[in-house]
Amino acid sequence: MARLRILGGKARGRTLAVPDAARPSPVRLRKALFDYLRGRLHRRGRFLDLYAGSGAVGLEAASEGYEAVLVESDPGAVKTLRENVHKLGLPVRVVPETAERFLERCAREGDRYDVVFLDPPYDQDLAAAFARVLDAGIAAPGGFVILQHPSELVLPLGERRVYGSSALTIVEVT
Repeated sequence: MARLRILGGKARGRTLAVPDAARPSPVRLRKALFDYLRGRLHRRGRFLDLYAGSGAVGLEAASEGYEAVLVESDPGAVKTLRENVHKLGLPVRVVPETAERFLERCAREGDRYDVVFLDPPYDQDLAAAFARVLDAGIAAPGGFVILQHPSELVLPLGERRVYGSSALTIVEVT
């Protein structure tokens, strides 16, 4: 099992276990993401990490002071996420279900997040996954929906930032 480190906040420098099947967000991308959010959001609010995988982004958010919810359907990844949450002592909620089911429930219940981050498996239709999240309306006004994807994918909306072979597409919700 690989290891990676939390970059900032309360748990800075602490290591995370990473499931073998996970593709953790690169360090450079995570650093840039949270630098971007620090400059754009004036308070730490609710952070949703869909397809949480290794939990690197959602746990980084919790370390930075966000109220984080990590959604993951793979049982092995969920087990590792829960172990990391316990080890770090961060107030994080791990939800063991599919992103689609979670989105449906949030939309039905009117649940809103300041940041919705998604990093689906790259073999999925990433544009469709991004559209489902935007259409669900779970990002609060003034918040962000952020998709991590391969840098060769260019979507017709939002702000695009490239970090080597990975990129972020960021949509600010009005």
